[in-house]
Amino acid sequence: MKILVIGKPTYNIVLTQDKYLVEGSKNLLKEKYEMMGGATVYAAVLLAKWGMDVTYTGVIGADPNGQKIKTDLDNARVNTKYIELNYENKTSLNYILVNKENGSSTQMLMEMPVNLAKYKYDFIPDYIIMDGTDPMGSLAALNNFPHSKFILLANKVDQELYNISKRCTYVVANSSFAKALTKMDLELNKSKALVNFFQKIKDLNKAEYVVTLKDKGVLYTKGREVKMLPATKTNIVDDTNAGPVFFGAYCYGIINGLDKDITMKIASASAALGMQKYGIEGIPKLDEICSILNIKLDNNSDTVMKEEDNNAQSEETELPKENME
Repeated sequence: MKILVIGKPTYNIVLTQDKYLVEGSKNLLKEKYEMMGGATVYAAVLLAKWGMDVTYTGVIGADPNGQKIKTDLDNARVNTKYIELNYENKTSLNYILVNKENGSSTQMLMEMPVNLAKYKYDFIPDYIIMDGTDPMGSLAALNNFPHSKFILLANKVDQELYNISKRCTYVVANSSFAKALTKMDLELNKSKALVNFFQKIKDLNKAEYVVTLKDKGVLYTKGREVKMLPATKTNIVDDTNAGPVFFGAYCYGIINGLDKDITMKIASASAALGMQKYGIEGIPKLDEICSILNIKLDNNSDTVMKEEDNNAQSEETELPKENME
């Protein structure tokens, strides 16, 4: 299975404070962590760590930060052959301030304004993963690989991202994007309203949608049913990791053809475990997730996962039997 990941890598500088800053105050920094970042970088590293064949493409600056990103991706066994160097702009830089009281993060991003210029690869991807941060590269892939399956992270309200989403196979959207798409509010306590919400998405978009709700969990469909899986409770050190790690683990489930409910549990548990460390170091091992969820790889297939105890009660919250058309 060949996987191409398209995005814009960032160099993350994580700064911690014992409590949230007061405007105009002077503060002493005791901890600083530097590492690669960006949602698609997380996805690529997680998939490689979990044994997948992953190629990453994106633009970095010809600077020390860009070189460190490339080296770290190489060390993670991600193919970086198609990463492009830009000599006129610096690598995207993301300052992340983490409040140690609750793990809440505030991000300040200086994004490189340059997109990919080369769109040819020496392989045909089975799956293409992207987040719209490199719209030109994303659109080129959509045009050049009509038979590939596309998985998109839609985590901001943006017309360009919306145009890309209409051509994707799977979309993981945050609630802001989903509400902007449907022009509807999310009424989580009303099952009929949620069915109508997903029906509107289905009417507007061919993609299969998952809607993330931060600490409330995730909404998704299985067959004609709308389901909600509550977020896995955890001790939060850095909540920056939640969305990117969830996205990467979701991609793993989709690519390997796992059962939808199992995929959601893997993604949710991965996001929770990912928040227990700073930055990309929080990406968990697959066997850790399998142990937490009490699941294992089927001995007869490397693409199917089953729960150890088939009679175990599911932790998910399933809405009343309201079906989409």
